[in-house]
Amino acid sequence: MGLYDREYYRENDGQMSFSMGGQSATMLLLYVNVGVFLVDWLLQLDLGRYFGAHIDTLYNPLLWYQYLTYGFLHDTDTIWHILGNMFVLWMFGRFVEDRYGKAEFLKIYLISIVLCGVIWNAATLAAFGGQIPMMPNGESLRMVGASGAISTIMALFICLYPKMTVYLGFLIPVPAWVVGVLILLSNIFGQDESVAYSAHLAGIGFGIAYFFSGINLGKFIPSKLALPKWSLRSRPKLRIHTEEEDFDPYNDSDEEAERILEKVNQSGMDSISESERKKLEAYSRRMRQKLS
Repeated sequence: MGLYDREYYRENDGQMSFSMGGQSATMLLLYVNVGVFLVDWLLQLDLGRYFGAHIDTLYNPLLWYQYLTYGFLHDTDTIWHILGNMFVLWMFGRFVEDRYGKAEFLKIYLISIVLCGVIWNAATLAAFGGQIPMMPNGESLRMVGASGAISTIMALFICLYPKMTVYLGFLIPVPAWVVGVLILLSNIFGQDESVAYSAHLAGIGFGIAYFFSGINLGKFIPSKLALPKWSLRSRPKLRIHTEEEDFDPYNDSDEEAERILEKVNQSGMDSISESERKKLEAYSRRMRQKLS
């Protein structure tokens, strides 16, 4: 049996689950977004004025923090903005996080927020010839919302599970790739001036580029939870394969376990998903059995 024939390595072609289960990073992001929204709404703070991404942010380096903070704010004039974003994050983020792990998932999400904010700012300025237009109330254009990062998560989910059945409008079952095409077209040809289509397209593009590049952000942005190389923590021992082991039916699983061990060595235990953790435990049991 080859590695890709094993049950845990098969692509999930089933249907979307509405279970309340979820990985901690996805739920943490949901809690933070909802918490900030409630504080902003209840206290009428208008946080978007200070922490939203403004069209003139690009010209003021002291305000570049807004390229991150805008992604945790939502329009307090309507409940549907945050409800829509958080529902999509909860529904699809769990699958993406399970594949990439908590630490990598958070890095993807946060980088996407910054990238989408910068691209929205540059694209909007370009549309106005580099000038800074003002709204009728005298304020500059600004953007809030997690939609760009949500678009990245959606793109990654569709790339990972293109055949999984999702329900269009909660009624019509279609493969995930069909939803992806519809989302892409709606953002390319959208006409609603209140929607930041450029941020959505940037998020979609980043998700697709990440998936096909095979890059691991943990190699460039180390996790705080990752142990330094000089740690006293024991490292996996090198194994010498004998000729008899070439006929070991679990040899392909051993190679997968060694890949996971290398990932742990580089980014820490927090970087692996629950399924990878189970594979590592199974590998450890096999090794103990061989030595006994």
